[in-house]
Amino acid sequence: MRVPNLFSRVALLTATAALPVMGQLAVTEVHSAASVATAPFVHADWWELTNYGAESVDLTGWLFNDTTGGTTTGVVTLPSMVIAPGESVIFAEGLDDSGFRTWWGAAVAAGVQVNSYAASGIGLSSSGDGIRLWRPGAAADAIPVVSVDFGAAGTNTATFVPDSVTGLLTGRSVAGAGGAALAADGLDAGSPGVSPAAIPLSVLSLSTNQVVDPGATVTLQVQAAGFPRPAYQWFKGDSLVESATSASLTLTNFTASMTGEYSVRLDNGLGNLRSAVVRLSLAEAPAAPAFTTVLTNTTVFAGATVELAVVATGVPQPSFAWYFGTQPIPSVVGPVLSLGIVTTNQSGSYTVVASNASGAVTNSAVLTVLGRPDIRFTEVSSARTILDPGFIDRNGFGAEDWWEITSFSPVPVLLTGWRIDDSSGNLTASVTVTNADLYIQPGESVIFVERLTPAQFRTWWGTNELPAGLKIVTYTGSGLGLSSAGDGVRLWNATATANGDTSASVDFPAGEPGVSFNYDPDTGIFGALSVDGVNGVYQAPGTLVGVTELGSPGRIRAGSVVLPPTPPVLSAERNDGSVRISFTAQGGRTYRLQRRQESDGAWVGQGAALQPSADGRAEFQVEVSAGSPVGLFRVTAE
Repeated sequence: MRVPNLFSRVALLTATAALPVMGQLAVTEVHSAASVATAPFVHADWWELTNYGAESVDLTGWLFNDTTGGTTTGVVTLPSMVIAPGESVIFAEGLDDSGFRTWWGAAVAAGVQVNSYAASGIGLSSSGDGIRLWRPGAAADAIPVVSVDFGAAGTNTATFVPDSVTGLLTGRSVAGAGGAALAADGLDAGSPGVSPAAIPLSVLSLSTNQVVDPGATVTLQVQAAGFPRPAYQWFKGDSLVESATSASLTLTNFTASMTGEYSVRLDNGLGNLRSAVVRLSLAEAPAAPAFTTVLTNTTVFAGATVELAVVATGVPQPSFAWYFGTQPIPSVVGPVLSLGIVTTNQSGSYTVVASNASGAVTNSAVLTVLGRPDIRFTEVSSARTILDPGFIDRNGFGAEDWWEITSFSPVPVLLTGWRIDDSSGNLTASVTVTNADLYIQPGESVIFVERLTPAQFRTWWGTNELPAGLKIVTYTGSGLGLSSAGDGVRLWNATATANGDTSASVDFPAGEPGVSFNYDPDTGIFGALSVDGVNGVYQAPGTLVGVTELGSPGRIRAGSVVLPPTPPVLSAERNDGSVRISFTAQGGRTYRLQRRQESDGAWVGQGAALQPSADGRAEFQVEVSAGSPVGLFRVTAE
């Protein structure tokens, strides 16, 4: 999307120094994570260079490297070759033309140049890397003609391609789209020899005008769209800012001589544009420091990454000093203290002092680093109901194993990435929790059920009976069924590496069909069979009458039990044109009125939901026609 009035197109400027541009060449595809090679296919890293210009380019003697080494260490020198206008050329590590075509088959057109290269240290990392390309004989500090970076590919074997909006190399090939296809091995996806269309240059965002304190550091940034990707050159007025050739411009120790109008020129060899101006002015009056962002007391678990940060204003910009307790931390002089992966011995008070010639201010906060999160198993149902076909006919599914964990920790715990197994306790055979941003809050209980969806579990155990907002997680895994003859459940956090390093663990004996093992919040002991009416236990409403199915899913909280709503006793009074339904209600519940006018008719909601008054009384008023039958009423509670 082009931002209105953010830039204006200009003609090429005459300057005392040559403007470094990427020119008409662009890296249009990178394959940094090929699938596992199997005969007869040989796989390798490869990348594609495309000429978007109107003239051929002689690449003989050009140099390329990854993100390390520059023009000296591990650099590759290209052989005698020419890239024609509109042509895309392939460079494959240790794989010749024949091997590459065997791998990619019909995905590679007959006329595509495939060049093999070999050099130590130029493996394109699947964890993220880059490609740099220089003209022949470039000096060690020379700016690359082409420079591109790409992120972590991981195990995704599709190639990186330009994003269709920004032109950044963040897109991934999809077979059947944009000229991409599967390789002959049927595993890798890419479009070798097929390049995307050029994207016109535009400015997506630009820093705003700023008033800068004397001595402060200010950074101007531009976000550009376009392909080939542009080179950058910053200007102050109409003068080049020396060595300012990236997407950001940082000015340190700001003085009056640095005030003025700044802009950036983008050029990709196919077009160029100049951004709007950003005005920088100097804040003249001295001012004592003041915090605009302060530290807050923080509680984390050991192993977390902690960063303490403040923001302070002042003229000149204040300096910072940090303390742990009363001990100075001399290695940190800025507004951010990074503690890295913390341990419990880093708990304590942290203080930062911001000062300049006009004064000083102090801010402190307490960091509490806890040991392992206190996660406990509070219910397990392993002996499923002996069902007849009536359950499945009514509900469309059968009963399954399920279990519950409850957090006794004082801070939220992220469960995403945790691993599950039964009593075999084998990390390599465990099932990973993949639900994004799945947190268990202090005191909260979360249900894990095998194969069933959350909606099916609620049908089984009753939407009105389960606590509002109960989190239900579905899991599946070979060998993870809980044996009714006795078994166990093991839970590891996302970083555990040893089988014995569990965050929670429970074992249970042979059970009774349809009766869960539960946790007593008074004694803190797990393992007793559920008893109807005790600690929130009830009969599952989705189960056939006369078939035992006892449990208390979601009702255990840290140290307490969430009891089900008590069915209200209704009284009805008919007046002219209306019926008043009144009852004694429970505080904190929400009630809804339903009515049906025929004995076998559908229940229909009447009016809005209500909550009881302070004295516990609740009342619904329903209008009825004079002389007409009233029908039946019922109230539901949440």
